[in-house]
Amino acid sequence: MKLIFLMLLLFFILPIPALAEEVKIAVLTDPHYIAPELTDHGPYFSALIASGDGKIVGYCDEILDAFIAEMLASPVDCLILSGDLTFNGALQSHIALRDKLQVLRDAGIPVYVIPGNHDVYNLNAAHFEGAGFARVSSATSADFADIWQDFGLSDAVARDSASLSYTVDCKDLRFLMLDVNTEGNIGVLTDATLAWAREQLIEAKKDNKRIIGISHQNLLVHNPLFISGFRIENAGKLLPLYEEYGVLFNVSGHMHTAHIAGTEGTCPEIVVSSAVVSPCQYGLFTIGESGLDYETKIIDVSGYAASIGSENADLLSFRQYAAAFFVLCSLSKSSRTFENADPETRDAVITYMANLNAAYFSGNLTKFSPQDEYYKMLLTPDFQSVYMKSIESDLGKDYTHLHYDFGGNQR
Repeated sequence: MKLIFLMLLLFFILPIPALAEEVKIAVLTDPHYIAPELTDHGPYFSALIASGDGKIVGYCDEILDAFIAEMLASPVDCLILSGDLTFNGALQSHIALRDKLQVLRDAGIPVYVIPGNHDVYNLNAAHFEGAGFARVSSATSADFADIWQDFGLSDAVARDSASLSYTVDCKDLRFLMLDVNTEGNIGVLTDATLAWAREQLIEAKKDNKRIIGISHQNLLVHNPLFISGFRIENAGKLLPLYEEYGVLFNVSGHMHTAHIAGTEGTCPEIVVSSAVVSPCQYGLFTIGESGLDYETKIIDVSGYAASIGSENADLLSFRQYAAAFFVLCSLSKSSRTFENADPETRDAVITYMANLNAAYFSGNLTKFSPQDEYYKMLLTPDFQSVYMKSIESDLGKDYTHLHYDFGGNQR
């Protein structure tokens, strides 16, 4: 009996062997891709995008082409797409995106995907033409598994029968690709999948694999307003398991912002911002023997456009175009703020707010402070002030890079 107890004790306290070699991973999230045949970029579609949250879906093809060119030029050990692969879950968009990414697999770069809340059973799947739209087929979970089988599922060490979750290895790392977007349970980690995840954590430890969690929705709270609908329901049960079994960190998306939390004593989580929201970036992770180096990389759409001889002014000055588009979307939602202020002050404060919002989504707020005159003016009793107040602790911070020692130190 004592021998069995000792063996169990050693199983849980022995450190996992160091990585044999450095591993470099790219994470692209929330590309919200729409197949070209599903839109004519007409008035209805254009108005829909302009009234949205800043997603540059109209140029999703060009953004992805530029990203793929970067991956081919500077290969990584693997690429992860952490959900919201499609704009509205259309079956055609899944197929078109898979075909576009096939060039990376052909080049020897493994690509692993999980669905987001937009990707399966989406009642908004549509074809946009002229002044209207028509409904089209949305992917089911079975469709997703079939279309994307060669992008993680066929390489899986283990698959969950209750969801599209799976585990997959990249050198000495094991990714726990957690799906919480199955039919009827959007954002909910079910008890069945939680039990499966625990089994996989035990197996990874037995196999001497270091574990990284991948999810679409968030494991931790990154903003007090972004909890319901953003944080995984039942994350409070999952986080202790990740801590118990030494998960190195979790990577997610969904918020469309770049953010980092949990580096002060819990399992860290890095949120990668949407690839189609300014500044249109992805995450690059370099995992070594004792720690992580993380940075965001802005996709060089302009450089790619120039290299193929494009004459599209938006693409040739894409960073400026993307930034201006996002600010315009923010301004359109702020027009009722400070209605009683003089026009000059109102315009200055609203412009400040739009630029601050853009910085928040990019993950770099180093140019902003709670002491800014216009920030103080924003703290008035309306919705905008509540949102602005929610990001106060992030002002002055930079979430676009991180060095994290697995012992808990960061810089």
